[in-house]
Amino acid sequence: MKKARLTVIWAAILLSCLLVFAFAEDTGKIVQGTESDARIIYNGKEAVLGLKPVLINGSNYLSVRAVSSLFEKNIYWDSSKNEIVITDKTNPQLEYLNSELALKEKSIQELEAKLKKMESKTVSEERLSIEELQEKINNEFGSYEGVSYRVILSGNEDEIRTIFEIDLSKDRSSWNSLSTKERNELVEEVAEVIMEEYSSAKIKGYCKDISDSRILFPFYYNWDDELVKGYYKNYSTISIIEEEFNNKYDDYLKGIHFTFALKGNDSIVKFTAYIQRDRFGKGWDSLSDNTLKSFMKKLCGEIAGKFEECYIFGYIYDTDNNEELAFCEQTVEGDFVFGREE
Repeated sequence: MKKARLTVIWAAILLSCLLVFAFAEDTGKIVQGTESDARIIYNGKEAVLGLKPVLINGSNYLSVRAVSSLFEKNIYWDSSKNEIVITDKTNPQLEYLNSELALKEKSIQELEAKLKKMESKTVSEERLSIEELQEKINNEFGSYEGVSYRVILSGNEDEIRTIFEIDLSKDRSSWNSLSTKERNELVEEVAEVIMEEYSSAKIKGYCKDISDSRILFPFYYNWDDELVKGYYKNYSTISIIEEEFNNKYDDYLKGIHFTFALKGNDSIVKFTAYIQRDRFGKGWDSLSDNTLKSFMKKLCGEIAGKFEECYIFGYIYDTDNNEELAFCEQTVEGDFVFGREE
């Protein structure tokens, strides 16, 4: 019943608008009606509007102004546009409360953002950096069932790229005797340590024979944190350059094997070329400064070709003795500086 009454009222509004438009125009059509005795009931109470409905062709109609008053709406006639304009009435108290609520919601959002930032900072401060984690792994692990290895890490909190350096010139027999399950276990014991520090990072990489620069066992962890044998595609420019370096320049200088790790963004990039000096010391010691300088400058040029305005710096790092052997930097303008430790 209530729904029917409201339907009649809104129908009345529509026709009343038409009536007002009709009377507002000079050539409007005149509609005749008679005063009705129908009462207007709103929310169970009779509404006192100061005028009665008009009965036209068996239907009751109210003026737009009367109905707007009933529903507490503003109404005015715009003669320039020939429009009846109806708007909501403002409630100062309600507007104040809404304003206060909006301010409180904004404050809550700001506090939540600060809390999240503090939590993230705390976690970041508590966990090891990629370089520290690499050092920890190489100190605590490094051998599995007669296979010696050195781990090189790179990446960030979202992705950890992991390379196992294995020298098959010494451990070929032990490596060949490992079953698939055992090779998985070799990777998994290191991956577990990485996950303890970077639980949300995706881990991918490979085992590589540094005696002939050959990939032995590519792997990645899927979204269910299951180890999968195979290659995982790189998407970031940094990881793509790193992969290119490890494929193209790992044995670029004869008698030496490098494993590369890169980090940074389009404005600043750091690269590290890791070498096992105890294994490749002869080749390193015979390397001239000019040859090494040209090599590191070439690496900077490769990076600069991907990032137009980028500051680049790099190191040659000995993982056997944990020391820097050489360094370089290249400014955005292209100025290059090189140095080598005695």
